[in-house]
Amino acid sequence: MTSASISAPESCLFPSVLRLGSVTLLLLAALPAAAQDTVTVGGQKKRAFGTPIEFQNGDVSCGITFRDDRGATFYESADFDLCVQEKALKGKRLALTYQTARVMAASCQGNPDCKKSDTVVLIVSAKPAPLAAAAPAAPSAPPPAAAKAGQTSFCTPAETVVFSCRTSPTKLVSVCASKDAGPTRGYLQYRTGKPDSSEPLDLTLPAAQMPPPQAASGESVPFAGGGGAWLRIATKTNNIAFTVYTGIGKWGPRGEVQEKAGLAVERDGKRVASLKCIGKPISLLGPDWFEKAGIKSKDLDFDFPD
Repeated sequence: MTSASISAPESCLFPSVLRLGSVTLLLLAALPAAAQDTVTVGGQKKRAFGTPIEFQNGDVSCGITFRDDRGATFYESADFDLCVQEKALKGKRLALTYQTARVMAASCQGNPDCKKSDTVVLIVSAKPAPLAAAAPAAPSAPPPAAAKAGQTSFCTPAETVVFSCRTSPTKLVSVCASKDAGPTRGYLQYRTGKPDSSEPLDLTLPAAQMPPPQAASGESVPFAGGGGAWLRIATKTNNIAFTVYTGIGKWGPRGEVQEKAGLAVERDGKRVASLKCIGKPISLLGPDWFEKAGIKSKDLDFDFPD
């Protein structure tokens, strides 16, 4: 396996995130601002704090230009979730959480059939972190979907868990719906964040509550030896879309029946990330729930990842 070489934090990389593995994760949001200005992840020294001044939705990743506490600028590649949060994060001092990830090699030039890969360091979470001299924020109650110890989803007891699984030990994705969700009533939301934590969610999409057909598209599909289903939730401009899926079919090396489940991320209709569920997901994806909620394909297709 070849690791990508990043000579300095200013390296302008646009990696294509494929899968997050079992890697070292440093959660810095809990550290005092004065405790540590840099951290080392994957053998690379990274700034622990930064204020984003520019977001760039690259072809295959989110690129962010930061200003550090001394006024110097630096560049990092990040999970697409952060570009979706641009309005909420821009101009705020943030504690940065990094994680190593397996990515499509730069030499592939975005070719989805290319099998070459590198290992790089990405920002996977960014939380507000005022300077130590700033007045402490007033305590507030955790959000309704705040994580709880041992949790299996970000849905509240008053909601239905449509889909939920961990795509890494530190990332949980959930699709939640109101109990009364239907073609013209209730709501459906995609939520992602750090499980087993009281931190706010990284992303809730759509931000407003709207009936399932307005929030998502989806379809059940037949396979030899089984079948599958997918549910797609996109940003307002459809620039970035998140698709959760489950399936069972004859996908084994000798045609054995196997299951698959996970999350696929697309930008401008092009898949840029595919994250497998760790363990068996919670899922209602399928014709019964789709009919109840009024979910349709909207003439969209989905290719189940290998």
